[in-house]
Amino acid sequence: MDNAKNILHQAEKLFLNLGIRSVSMDDISRGLGISKKTLYQYFENKDALVKMVIESHVDREQEEINEILAQATDALEELFKLSIKVIHNIKDVSPSTLHDLQKYYRSSFNILMKKQSDFVFQCFYKNIKRGIEEGLFREDVNAEIVAQLYANTSLYVVEALSDPNFKYSKIQLIEELYDYHVRGIATSKGIRKWEKIKKIKAIEQQESVSIL
Repeated sequence: MDNAKNILHQAEKLFLNLGIRSVSMDDISRGLGISKKTLYQYFENKDALVKMVIESHVDREQEEINEILAQATDALEELFKLSIKVIHNIKDVSPSTLHDLQKYYRSSFNILMKKQSDFVFQCFYKNIKRGIEEGLFREDVNAEIVAQLYANTSLYVVEALSDPNFKYSKIQLIEELYDYHVRGIATSKGIRKWEKIKKIKAIEQQESVSIL
């Protein structure tokens, strides 16, 4: 791993766990065992570092999601795998990270929102089209409108997760959001399959708890 990538990796880990404002350039250079002068050779200031961390983080997650979706056997399995990935991605993110982005690094926050909104729209538009062809989603669903509605809703999710006093857990929020989406567009065949997927997931979770 070259120095720039190593710096981005270390900074991302600190930002996600501790928030952005609480992590200084000194903290990052100390964690890497390099001088702050060396750090500034790659990033002129903290704002530039935050921007690059956000862009690399989002691009990597989108690549991972595309790989996961490519393995799904149908539209509902796509959504199920996507929900699991989203939950995995956000479960360890500190609310202060999103709060700091929104309040103190607005340009980087806007980059995050734009990239996420565009990506979510494309994912869900393709997913809805696939689900209609498979008989899992209703033929009268307007894929473009519904995908845009969901993309807009995803922005609300980021806003909610940035609030440390939000009363629902991250997992609850994502699971309810996906369930609401599916039930709004699925055929009876699709709903039966979705219920089956949820039941299998519940059994797996119980077995996991039993093993622990």
